[in-house]
Amino acid sequence: MPETNQNEKTVLVCVTPQRSCAKLIRRGEQIALKSRAKLIVLAVFAKRDGTSPELSAVLEELYEAARMCDATMSVYFNDSPDILAAVFATKKDAGTIVTGFPRERSTGFVSRLHELLPSTPIIMIDENDGEHKILPEN
Repeated sequence: MPETNQNEKTVLVCVTPQRSCAKLIRRGEQIALKSRAKLIVLAVFAKRDGTSPELSAVLEELYEAARMCDATMSVYFNDSPDILAAVFATKKDAGTIVTGFPRERSTGFVSRLHELLPSTPIIMIDENDGEHKILPEN
């Protein structure tokens, strides 16, 4: 990975316990490389999922995807993922947040995250690898 520009903020990728989220990590890597920023990955799962055997396998795959992209990955079990992600993004000085594109029965995570961090751009990646952006108002 190229040397990180100390003036650049980090790129934060938010993932869920799905194997398809590995593509979000790879997409986040592309965005981080373009801006010479550090890449970090955040997974916030419901507390009840902490004992799920299926989760272990998915987490291993996501950790490996993060490692291959030279990123660190943090995992939390919390029932308020939007609040935790906003605090984490602030502490890590995230300049851009990458998420999946909300589906029809969305939890509202992306919209609440935007409400909590209105000045941070959010890039949503859809299932066809298309980008959809929520940009701060100037």
